[in-house]
Amino acid sequence: MLERLSHGAGYWVWRAGAALVQRLPPGFVYSCAVLGGELAYLFWNTKREIAKHNLSVVLGRPQDHPEVARVARRSFRNFGKYLTEIMRFPKLHAADLERMVTIDDRSNEHLQQALDHGKGLIFVSAHFGNFELGGARIAQEIPITVVADELENQRLMDFLVANREHKNVVILPPEGSAKRVLAALRRNEMVGFMMDLGPRAQELDNVQAEFFGKATTFPTIAAALARVSGAPIVVAAVKRERDNSFRGTALPPIFVERTKQTAKDLEQATQSIVRALEGLIRPDPDQWYIFRPMWPESAQG
Repeated sequence: MLERLSHGAGYWVWRAGAALVQRLPPGFVYSCAVLGGELAYLFWNTKREIAKHNLSVVLGRPQDHPEVARVARRSFRNFGKYLTEIMRFPKLHAADLERMVTIDDRSNEHLQQALDHGKGLIFVSAHFGNFELGGARIAQEIPITVVADELENQRLMDFLVANREHKNVVILPPEGSAKRVLAALRRNEMVGFMMDLGPRAQELDNVQAEFFGKATTFPTIAAALARVSGAPIVVAAVKRERDNSFRGTALPPIFVERTKQTAKDLEQATQSIVRALEGLIRPDPDQWYIFRPMWPESAQG
């Protein structure tokens, strides 16, 4: 959905929307966000059908099942909330992030366990909950460099990148980022990747992995970086609670074995990552913002 804002007057639409969101009461903003998500679900037919197909795989039900529609509708509503939170992002201070995002003791232990190896930490997540707030919350203690696609509207992209840099989060495009990513790991910092790229993964080095019982394509960039650098991978997500606060969960570190069989190493590590993401998404599929085809069949939706 953000792609549509990246054309034409997207920059000024975003700035105007952000100015309003930052001044209006949060309760009213969330009500408007839910309404916006509801309207998007009703009228954006292509994205709705893609979301329903993806979620039908997660739920193990036919695409036309009522429960699939209910979960997809909630996903659109949650995404509306997510967008308003990103608009508020520049005005959030460290105390706001600490209040909004709770990281439990076990997750902190997993993060510390990974960092104790002194080779940095590769943070892997999905478009779930509010990964932006979660990343900024962790970056208060550990700087994070996130490798992410750029928007077509460069002015809007530069604006969003600058907002994140103020929160100790550096955004890099996939192309030409290798040196800076490795340098961050050598400083024992975090490097972040989003794995649920759908067809976009086919443009990168990739492997097939089983995800909710069906094969699809995932990028190997996180596994390959872990294999080369020795940095552990931590799969994590930030779940929205009923009161629109968030709880961050970081799973035990994954270490990528380096054998003479490179392809096998990458395939096994990527499957381990995907299995962990599956476990985080399954209990709350309505918090997964997957409006692009995730499995080959969903491209036909």
